[in-house]
Amino acid sequence: MSDESPHSPDRPSADAPQADGGASGSAESVDEPGRPAADESAAAAVADEQSPADESTADGAAEQTSRRDSLVPFASTDKALGALVVFAVLGLVARLVWLGQRVAHQDEGRVAYWILRYLESGVWEYRPIVHGPFLFHVNKYVFQFLGPSDFTSRLVPAILGASMPLAAWLYRKHLRDTEVVALGLLFAFNPVLLYYSRFMREDIPLVVFTAFALGFFLRYADDRRRWHLAAGVGVFALAMTTKENVLLYPVCWLGAAALLLDHRLFRAPARGESTLTVLVDYLDWLAPFDLRGSWAELRRANGGALVDRHLGWWRGNWQSVGFAFSLVVEFVAIIVLFYAPRGGGFTEEGVAGWPGPEQAGMDIGLWHAIGTADVGMFGAIVWESLVGSWNEFLGTWGGGHGNPFLQFFEHYVTVMLDGALVVLLFAIIGFIVDRYSNHGPRDFVALCAYWGFVSILGYPIATDIRAGWATTHAIFPLAIPAAVGLAIVFRWGIDAFTDDDAVGVALSAVVVLVVLMFIAVPAGNLVYAQPQDPDNSLIQYAQSSSTDLKPTLADVERVGYQHGGPDETDVMFYGNKYYVSNESENLQPHAGGGYFERRTLMWYMEMYQHRALDDPDAAFNWDSTLSLSTLNETQPPVIIAIGNGNNSQDAEEIHDWALENGYEAREFQRFLTTNRTDEGYGPGTPFMIYIDESALNESASDSADPDRSASLAPPSSDLTAIEPAAVAPGRTVEPVRGPVAAGPRFAG
Repeated sequence: MSDESPHSPDRPSADAPQADGGASGSAESVDEPGRPAADESAAAAVADEQSPADESTADGAAEQTSRRDSLVPFASTDKALGALVVFAVLGLVARLVWLGQRVAHQDEGRVAYWILRYLESGVWEYRPIVHGPFLFHVNKYVFQFLGPSDFTSRLVPAILGASMPLAAWLYRKHLRDTEVVALGLLFAFNPVLLYYSRFMREDIPLVVFTAFALGFFLRYADDRRRWHLAAGVGVFALAMTTKENVLLYPVCWLGAAALLLDHRLFRAPARGESTLTVLVDYLDWLAPFDLRGSWAELRRANGGALVDRHLGWWRGNWQSVGFAFSLVVEFVAIIVLFYAPRGGGFTEEGVAGWPGPEQAGMDIGLWHAIGTADVGMFGAIVWESLVGSWNEFLGTWGGGHGNPFLQFFEHYVTVMLDGALVVLLFAIIGFIVDRYSNHGPRDFVALCAYWGFVSILGYPIATDIRAGWATTHAIFPLAIPAAVGLAIVFRWGIDAFTDDDAVGVALSAVVVLVVLMFIAVPAGNLVYAQPQDPDNSLIQYAQSSSTDLKPTLADVERVGYQHGGPDETDVMFYGNKYYVSNESENLQPHAGGGYFERRTLMWYMEMYQHRALDDPDAAFNWDSTLSLSTLNETQPPVIIAIGNGNNSQDAEEIHDWALENGYEAREFQRFLTTNRTDEGYGPGTPFMIYIDESALNESASDSADPDRSASLAPPSSDLTAIEPAAVAPGRTVEPVRGPVAAGPRFAG
């Protein structure tokens, strides 16, 4: 059965109006890049240069092009848009349910800790090791107005990930309605995209912004409306603020475009076209002026006409020059807005970045420069935002890492097979069917296929660690040819139903159900049932596998609030691995001592301390020590120490002391597995949380007393399904009232 049956819902009628301003009979073909409305004078000029032989040999190619052009631009319907909106709403629900249940991954905890420190101190500057500034600036306000929690830290990636199906609507001139709907389905519910939309990391914001930017650029190429180009530049600038591998996207686009050009040049002789003419036609849509017409004048050796043509263009298009300049200003403004240092930047001696120690106390920052109209400071900030941040990026990520390609490639493919099998298989089907169909390959589909397949080979080379989030950057482009392949099944089913073909309907229904099963079952298992399981290939190894850690952390917060006292230590970190000689070192990067070993826990400590700021009856403090005598003196209600898997002398010492002094011992895993030697990382690192049994029992009894629990119980966020600002009954958490002083707020 042909996928272009007369019954196909995607096939425009013969008298259908051209969408979005395309002229009837001259609509832009996705196979031949060009303007929607052809420049007739330029076309005539090129035609004048054709010999009679050229005209005769071009008849077949013209007929083939005409057949292709009969289907593009594709007609679109409100039903397709409605389906995308439904997918976006359902995708948002899927991302918000139990969003705060999983304990923070170590990368999540590290970034969330520094975002909260930024909120409290007002000090920030770009550090490539924690990637771009987008989440820092956006989540700062999320924490301010909704309060810090695992739920709120992941809220922005969840919302952005849910919006991704709407980007498919921007591709509608290059995809049939059924393909647009299929693409929205894959964007909304692919297990990998779904999992990392529930993860506070920059990959999903980068993928989503790039998806929209690509769509706006396509819309501009389709109809030359300037607002589409302005929107595309703005959204791509936002993508530049997320993660440094955004620079790989234009490289992938150029590489895929080169493959398309090579294919076009290879087929040129068979279509009766000269190689040079094909090259000129291919580049014409990129040029702001009439490249084809200019080429015709060059072939005539008519220099005067060529000069007149370009002078005429400049006289008639001076507004385009101004618009191009405004795009540059727009892009630079967004980059400066996000990358400019705030509050003086980090001024610790030896910390990379600007401003340095000599600017300490000068409050150098974007808003201060604007508020004081300090032109010199503003110029320095713009320079730092553009040049300084680039130098920082090169200093951190500019060198190689020398990781073994085969191991990284094997892991990458494993994640793709486990979490994106439908996308991978149907991308191959869609690419082949579109390439060899009667209407020839579509540039957009082929470009995305090349881009995606090259990403599978390229990211194992470019990444420094094995992580499932890297596959999101291949799944996004591969979803486009996958949607083409998946839509074929939809159309077969519709055609079979129209033709009363019961067998065809049954077969199509079976295939659709199998596809949905291979999306829903992995999503249910990998995203919801096993979000911390060592056998879940989507999870990066720095995720704790201890699913019972969150209830214990809730006990730690409750006990700390009950213990009270602004000068008392509620949590004591013990041992060489956790010790920091001066806890003030952890107030700004680079944190020293044992910070790295306890970075996830530091997010929770800072979160609990921050919540206590708005309750005059609550306090939460932590410190660290190497001495049992200090524990004897302070008797903290909670002690956190390394377990037996590492530094066993400290572990045995503190374990014996804690049990003798009435503490309850609970062991947790810092990493995904207890033994990571098979991954080349060495043994696992368990850690212990010791809670004073008397303090635990007292806090439990206080929680049962409604009068005391109203003031002492910690917020119950992260333990419910959807809790954007959930707190215990009777306790109100107000937004932070302006920046909190950057001074130490820990005990000791």
